[in-house]
Amino acid sequence: MGFLRQILKLIAIGLVGYLLIALGQVLVLEVLLKGQTAPDSPSQVLALAALGTVLSGLAGGYVAARLGGDRPLRHTLAVLVFLSLDGIFVIVENVGGHPLWYELSGLATLMLATAAGGWLRKVQRDREAHHSRTGARSPALLE
Repeated sequence: MGFLRQILKLIAIGLVGYLLIALGQVLVLEVLLKGQTAPDSPSQVLALAALGTVLSGLAGGYVAARLGGDRPLRHTLAVLVFLSLDGIFVIVENVGGHPLWYELSGLATLMLATAAGGWLRKVQRDREAHHSRTGARSPALLE
């Protein structure tokens, strides 16, 4: 595959992962919680927002890694680039009107969850490759 084509694939897959995360965030934060997340929100609301953030990050990182084939972490990193750009925009423009610590902690949680999703796929892929070489059965944990 040509270099330009590899770069375009990397960008496209990174964008897919990012858009999946954005969709998850909108569904949880705007639709389910009706935009009522702020540092002084009830702890149940903050817990649901955190859970939605973690799940959307895991999904975006995992899907990008899965689409990335033999380079799962490279494609997860592409998602993290888009998240970084988005995070910089949100913080600089103060889009949510929240304190800096709140935005940074949300971004850090999202980025860690995204990286974990990519890592989960890498572990799964490595186990699949090992078992296909050795003929051993996979443990049910990551099937």
